[in-house]
Order: sequence, then structure tokens, then C-alpha cells
Amino acid sequence: MEKYSKKFVALHWIHALILLFLLIGASLNLPDLPEVSGDLKPFKMHIIIGVVAIFLLISRLILVTKEPKFKLYDNSKEILVKWNHRLIYLVILITGASGIAMAKISNLGEVAVFGAEQKIYSGKSDTVELFANIHDISTKILIALIAMHIIGVVLYTIQTKKKIIKRMWF
Repeated sequence: MEKYSKKFVALHWIHALILLFLLIGASLNLPDLPEVSGDLKPFKMHIIIGVVAIFLLISRLILVTKEPKFKLYDNSKEILVKWNHRLIYLVILITGASGIAMAKISNLGEVAVFGAEQKIYSGKSDTVELFANIHDISTKILIALIAMHIIGVVLYTIQTKKKIIKRMWF
């Protein structure tokens, strides 16, 4: 079976683990955007790891152009596979960009990550709330797309008896 390069495989699984950590960690540990007097420390790790996830996405987008293109199907299912990957990448980008915008506009990044005085944190505003909503909705869409991706791998393996996971393993 044809395989992806070890660099691409490693990047895929590192990125997957980081996204899993961000999605689960945020849903279990992060409150809504805090009030001005709230504790901002829980956001530090989320912001730092979120920025790492964006850089990994950019690296993956660069590498994916150099990887072989494998055809799984000869029909509309192939289009669904391609669009699922493209949408995952796009939604990761939207999620990261909305998180960065929210942190930048409210000064949350400067306070939580760089230790600036908390008094510069502006808290919620209409614009911050807009980006918070985009961030929240895009994470839910991302979870759905990742679930579709995993279900697709499982169904393909069951239907074809081909161990497709070997393509994306070391």
C-alpha cells in the first residue's frame, strides 16, 4: 500500500493530538470569556497551544502539496473525502483566527500570555463577543468534521477490507 511520508504522518498525528487537547481541554476547563476581574490564567495554555496548532496547520498545508495524491473512490465519495479535508483545514484556520482576534481585541493575549497588567484587559464587547461566537461555533463544526473523517476511515476499512490507516501510520 502506498504511504504518506513519515514527516507528513508525524505532523498529522501531532496536529490531531494538539487539536484533541485543545477541544477537550477548552470544553472541560475554560470558562466563557471572563469578566475584567476574572482569572485569565486558564487561557494562557489554550492561547499558546492554539497558536502552535495554527503553525502546524500552515506546515501541513505546505507539505500536503508535496505528498502523493491517493484515489480512494472513482465517484462522488472521492469528492466528499477531499472536501472533508479541505473543510477541516478551513475551519481550523477560522477557529484559530477568531481566537487570535478575540484575544487581540480584548488584550487577553497580552495579559494571559505575556503577563501585562490585568487592567488593560477590556473584557467583553460586541466585537469580542462576535469573535467568541465564531470561535465557539467553528469548534463545534470542527468536531463534526473530525467525527465525519474518523467515521469515513472506519467505513472505508469495513467496506473495502483495506487497512487505509496504514497510509497514515509509520
